[in-house]
Amino acid sequence: MSSPEERQPPRRSAVVLVELIRFVIVVLFTALGYQVSRALVADKTSARIIVGTILGSGIGYVIGGVLGRGTGTLVGIAEKRIASIPGADIVSGGLGLVAGVIVATVPGLFLLLLPSRAVGLPILAFVEVVFGYLGYRIGVTKREDVLQLVGLTYRTRAADLRVLDTSAILNTQLLDYVRAGLIRGTVLVPTFVLEEAQGIADAADPVRRQRARRGLEALAAIRREGLAEVRSVEKLYPEYDEVDAKVVALARERGAAIVTDDSALAHVAELQGVEVVHLRRVAAALRPAVLPGEAIRVELSRVGKEAGQAVGYLDDGTMVVVADASARVGTIADVLVNRVVPSSGGRMIFGKLADPGAAPAQAEERRA
Repeated sequence: MSSPEERQPPRRSAVVLVELIRFVIVVLFTALGYQVSRALVADKTSARIIVGTILGSGIGYVIGGVLGRGTGTLVGIAEKRIASIPGADIVSGGLGLVAGVIVATVPGLFLLLLPSRAVGLPILAFVEVVFGYLGYRIGVTKREDVLQLVGLTYRTRAADLRVLDTSAILNTQLLDYVRAGLIRGTVLVPTFVLEEAQGIADAADPVRRQRARRGLEALAAIRREGLAEVRSVEKLYPEYDEVDAKVVALARERGAAIVTDDSALAHVAELQGVEVVHLRRVAAALRPAVLPGEAIRVELSRVGKEAGQAVGYLDDGTMVVVADASARVGTIADVLVNRVVPSSGGRMIFGKLADPGAAPAQAEERRA
C-alpha cells in the first residue's frame, strides 16, 4: 500500500518542465534524424528519409522523457535546499561566487596560451570551479560584510537573537534547552567566547575540561541537527578587557538577549537594559518540587564539610547534603528530606538516611 506522499499527483510545474524538456529533445533528435538520413540516402525523395526522421523523433521522445524526469527531480531537490537557505545567504553567496569566478578568470586566461587547448581548457575550468566555490563560501561566511560592501544590510529580528557567553556553553543542559524550544532563533557565538571555552577544554581541571568539551559538542550538535542557526561573530571589541563586558557590548549593539549561567553577568546586563535568559532561573522553574518529609534517591559522591556528612547531586544539579552518611559515599541511598534551602545556584537539600541499616546499593550496579 502506497503512502499518502506516493499517491499525491506530481505538481503541475514539474509536469510542464518534463514535457518542455521532452519537446526540445524531440525537436533536436527529429532534426538530427532528418540530417543523418539525408546524408546516408542518395535519393533525397526516398521514404527512408521519412523513416529516419520518425525514428529520430521516437528516440528523442524516450530520451527527452528520461532527461525531463531526471531534471525535474534535481530541480525539486534544489527547491527544497534553497527554501531552507536564508535569502541573505543566497545573495551574499551569489556575489561571492561571481567574484571568485572573475578572480580566477583574469589569470586563468593565460592558460589558453598553452600550445594545446585540450590541456588549458580543463585546467581553466577546474580553477573556475574551485575559486567560484571558495568565493561562495566566503560570501556566506562574511555575509554582513559582503552585503555592506554593495550597500545592503542584513537584518535579523532582535527578538530572535541570542548571544551565548562562556558559562552558557559550559552548562551541561544547553542542548536540552534548545531541543525543548526554550532557546530559539539565531544563536550568536562570539569568537572570544569560543576561545575562552576552548581554553577551558584544555585546562588541567578535569571537571571544567569535561564540561567545556561537552558544551562545544552541544554547539556542534545544535548546528548539525538544525535546531537553531548558529553564527560566529568575529568582532573583538578591543576597547573592553573582560569577556563579559564584550558580551554585553555585542548584545547591546545587536539588540539581542544574552544566554548565561553567570549571575553576576546577568545582573550587570539587566542593569544596562539588556534582556537576559538566565539558565539557572530556567532550571529552577523546571525543577520538580521537593518537600520536607519526601523520600528521594541519590548517589552519594563525596564527604561533606561537617563530620559524618555525605554529599550527592540530583540529575538537575541540586546538591543534597545527608547527615551521618559518610560511610555510604560511593553508593545509592534513599534520603528523607529535612529542609530545602534556597542558594545562589538554586537550592540545597538537607536530609538523612531513610533506612540507616539498609544494605547500600553500589552506584555501578544501578548504572548497569
